[in-house]
Amino acid sequence: MIQVITKMFTKLSLILQTAQGWMIALGVFLAEYFFADHATVVWLVLTATLLDAVWGIAVSISHGQFTLSELMRLTVAKIAVYGCALAVFIGLDKVTHTELTTDIVGGAIILCETWSMLGSMLIIYPHIPILKLLRRALTGEIANKLRITPEEVEEVLTPKQDDKEAEKEQR
Repeated sequence: MIQVITKMFTKLSLILQTAQGWMIALGVFLAEYFFADHATVVWLVLTATLLDAVWGIAVSISHGQFTLSELMRLTVAKIAVYGCALAVFIGLDKVTHTELTTDIVGGAIILCETWSMLGSMLIIYPHIPILKLLRRALTGEIANKLRITPEEVEEVLTPKQDDKEAEKEQR
């Protein structure tokens, strides 16, 4: 047990001998200070953003337009913007001693990411009933994702005759 503790302090002293080590330690301290009370909201926003990226990859692969670098830039940018927004509202919550504003902003971010995921899901699975109900509302989202006009969306979402026959065979 003492050997483990000794190794831990040895590694810690090695880390804190560099400027990068001090910067990482400061970043961890600040993250723990700011985000500790709001960890659930932060993790939910991060999870929703990453799930949207996964569904975006699935859409790209299904349409043969896989562009990982563009997706990664967009995802990193979204995480940075969301992180800054959450940091500002977490600071506001620290001053006002509440958690309400961060929860509201986090909820709005998660709602936007969910809307984007639903658009991706509808592109891949246009025959799922709950997604069919949202078809008209998601037309603009789908057109934006596929870089087509809203009028062309219906053509993309309408299952081809071969798909209908395959679906009947599965039943």
